[in-house]
Amino acid sequence: MSSEPSPVPQSAVSESAPHRWSTADLAGPTLIFVGSFLIAVTIALPTLLVGNFREIPLSTDFTTVATAADATILDRCSLATPAARTLDADLVRQQRVVAVQPSDEHRVTLQAGTSVQTDTLRIDDREVEPEAPRPGSEVDAESSERCNDATVNALKDRVTLDRETAVPQLSARGASEIQYDSNQAPVLVPDRRGFTYLLPFDTSLTDHEFFDVVTRTTVPLRYDGDTEVVGRDVARFRAEVPETDLARAALGRPVGTDVTITRPASWFGLDGPPRELTATLRHRSSWDLAVEPRTGTIVDAKITVDEFYAFPEGTPGVPADFRLPHLQAAFAYDDTTQSQMSRLASDLATPITIWGRIVPIVTGVLGVIALVAGGFLINPAWLPPRFRRTGRDSGDVT
Repeated sequence: MSSEPSPVPQSAVSESAPHRWSTADLAGPTLIFVGSFLIAVTIALPTLLVGNFREIPLSTDFTTVATAADATILDRCSLATPAARTLDADLVRQQRVVAVQPSDEHRVTLQAGTSVQTDTLRIDDREVEPEAPRPGSEVDAESSERCNDATVNALKDRVTLDRETAVPQLSARGASEIQYDSNQAPVLVPDRRGFTYLLPFDTSLTDHEFFDVVTRTTVPLRYDGDTEVVGRDVARFRAEVPETDLARAALGRPVGTDVTITRPASWFGLDGPPRELTATLRHRSSWDLAVEPRTGTIVDAKITVDEFYAFPEGTPGVPADFRLPHLQAAFAYDDTTQSQMSRLASDLATPITIWGRIVPIVTGVLGVIALVAGGFLINPAWLPPRFRRTGRDSGDVT
């Protein structure tokens, strides 16, 4: 007599069968994980990634061109004539700033080459080429540095800056050196302070310091309100460089080259007995800078330069107000430079805007949505009644 196995209770089958996660079961935790990740990204982007965009790029390389019409320069060819002669000129000031070594994640060394060139000269109301022969030029025709060279002056400046603050960082391997003459060694400036070629990101609208390369002095850079350049809102800063005798000794070296002239008094146009006098070159200037404050980029500049030869105070037979012009000009960035520097400011600001504002807003909103949706899926009791799953929907047997 065979016996049939007793049926296994349904409850025992249900307890022994492995539980399998359905897509609906996984949706809630997945959304919470994704939401938490997006919130973490929202917090990290402005603090970790964007900070790297607020530093002077190691790829810095830009050129500015400023022009000056109706300037006055001393004709160097007149050094070989009986009397000093000044000329009316149109000038071009060109400057290239490029990042060089030593540079790393914390600092950058900028090299700036600046030259002032004569575009046209006017002699006796006639426009002539700068290299054209004129009285006195035949004397030094064989010289390596002709008096009718188009270059009025030129210099090269190297300075190591902190990439975040844009201030000179002269400790360790950092340095500041200025070369006024290609035939002479650069002059070291170990006490350099202030901004020159750019300002830091998020420039504060307060007073700062400006370093003048010609006189090697630091002067106040005063905030002077807001203006607009190429449709862009910018901050104005102004620096005044007082009259400085460029023949003065600084660290054992004169400031610049050709800073003295020794000629007969009659050459200077002075009356009196025949005698030789020595005049020294003086410099004063003003800088009106338009700075895009988010990036510290100088998008426009007006530079007024007044250089002249004068005698020491109290020189017998010399009027107190005697001045022999060497370079008197008002330079201003041309339209092309303004547009290029404005685009540079945009290029520097765009990653900050995208990764510091737009992307965090998007990831933050999506993260909150994902967290809320995941919470509702994990705990359906939070949902309104009409959205909750009923027993029939969930497969329960009644």
